[in-house]
Amino acid sequence: MAKLAAEKPLSQSIKERRATPSFQDVPIHSADLEKIIRAGLEAPSGYNLQPWRFVVVRDREQRKRLSQAAFSQPKIAEASAVIVACGDPEGWKNGDLEEMLRLSGEHGFSAESSERVRGAVTGFLSSAPGKPGGLAPDLAVWVNRQTMIAVTTMMWTAETLGYDTAPMEGFMEDQVKALLKIPDRVRVVALLGVGRLNGPDKPYAGRFPVERTVFAEEWGEKIEF
Repeated sequence: MAKLAAEKPLSQSIKERRATPSFQDVPIHSADLEKIIRAGLEAPSGYNLQPWRFVVVRDREQRKRLSQAAFSQPKIAEASAVIVACGDPEGWKNGDLEEMLRLSGEHGFSAESSERVRGAVTGFLSSAPGKPGGLAPDLAVWVNRQTMIAVTTMMWTAETLGYDTAPMEGFMEDQVKALLKIPDRVRVVALLGVGRLNGPDKPYAGRFPVERTVFAEEWGEKIEF
C-alpha cells in the first residue's frame, strides 16, 4: 500500500522542484491525492466562479491511452496519477454562478451583495469580446487563467507532500476530449503528472536575474529591494 507522505516547507519545495522526466509506476496514497485535489479547489478565481473541472486518471490502461493522445509521452503512462485540468467557458451560465451565490449566502454574504455580483458577472462575461465599451474577455483565455491557478496550487501541494510533478501542455485536445468524454464546449488546459521520480533528477537549469524580468513602477526601471 502507498505510504502517506510527510509535508515539507513550500519554500523548500519551490527551490528543489524540477520537471520530472520519468516516474516510477507506483500508486499514490488516496489521502495524499485528495489533499492535492482539495488544495487546488481552494485556489482563487475571478468572482469565485471556479470555472475549472478536473479528470483524475489513475487506471494504468487509461493512462496508457491518454499517453497516446499526448504524443506518446512515457511519463503520462508512468505517473501515479494524471490530473487533466479543464476550463468550462459556459459554466457560469449553466449553474456555477447560482451555486456560487448560494454558497456565498451560506457563508454570510448578503442578498444585496449577491445581486451586485450577479450583475457584475453577467455584464462582464456576457458582452461580446471586442465590442466598443465592452469589458468581456476572450472566455477561452479567461478560463485558462483561472484553471492554471488551481493547477499550480495542486502542483505545489504535491511537491510539499514529497511527490514529483510534471505539468504538460503537449497533447492533442480533440483526442483527450474523446478519450475522457469531455464536452465539446470545455477546453483542456493542461495535464499534471504526479508520482515518484524514477532515476536522477534534472539538474538545475538556472533562472534569469531579477534585473532582466522585474521592474519598478515602469517597464525597464531597476527595482531595489
